[in-house]
Amino acid sequence: MGTSKSFSDVKHSMVPNWGALSSSLTSNCNSTVLPAQKLQNIMGHFVSALGGASTGGRGGSKAGGRSSIRTAKKIGGVFSKFISSGNNIRETLESTGLTDIDNKTVGDVINHLIEYCSGSATSIDDNAAKEATRLLLEELMGQAESIDEVQILLQETFTTNTLEDVIVKYFGYYINELLSKWFYENLIKNKSETDCNNLFSQIKNFIVERVGDMHKRNPLQDIDWSSDEADRLVKNIQQDVLTVFE
Repeated sequence: MGTSKSFSDVKHSMVPNWGALSSSLTSNCNSTVLPAQKLQNIMGHFVSALGGASTGGRGGSKAGGRSSIRTAKKIGGVFSKFISSGNNIRETLESTGLTDIDNKTVGDVINHLIEYCSGSATSIDDNAAKEATRLLLEELMGQAESIDEVQILLQETFTTNTLEDVIVKYFGYYINELLSKWFYENLIKNKSETDCNNLFSQIKNFIVERVGDMHKRNPLQDIDWSSDEADRLVKNIQQDVLTVFE
């Protein structure tokens, strides 16, 4: 869970509520099982550090929430193409620039899509967005052993889930990654690795559970993923995810 860059690389002046978030993580980094209210308090401080759900969710925070919007739109475009093509994975992958598909492994496909959706990572926000992409794609495709099995798994996913469900899950992974990249490396200098892993594991599980219960209100079918409407809807979703913890 460590990262090559810690949040100390970012000016703390960008984050007015840094101290409250840092203190809540430090004081709860131990071997205990945290009650839901303590986890909610930690996440509340996190949202405050982004400037609130509205500011952070719509890309208005310097501390995070921008790379995730850009990446989520690319993810939405890929899966929208998959759905509109009649679940044709080869046509979908070709639309992203992948060639010689039948000679690619599932790992090759996942790595290509990570780069296609997230691009190069030059900041903590970029790194969090990219790692969240990897986690999402590995969950959706990682059990497949062939391109045809990827198609089957994605078809099953979108039989029981909407595209909004998948984008919500992406943002859940993203905010967990952003929080851990902000603090894990510095926290482990003063706390044991076991206690740090215990804390961040509980936070991750809490985030996944809470966003899984979210009310979805942004239908994403039949939209142009390069349009202002797509941008607005994706920002709506990230704001809704952060509002869960505000």
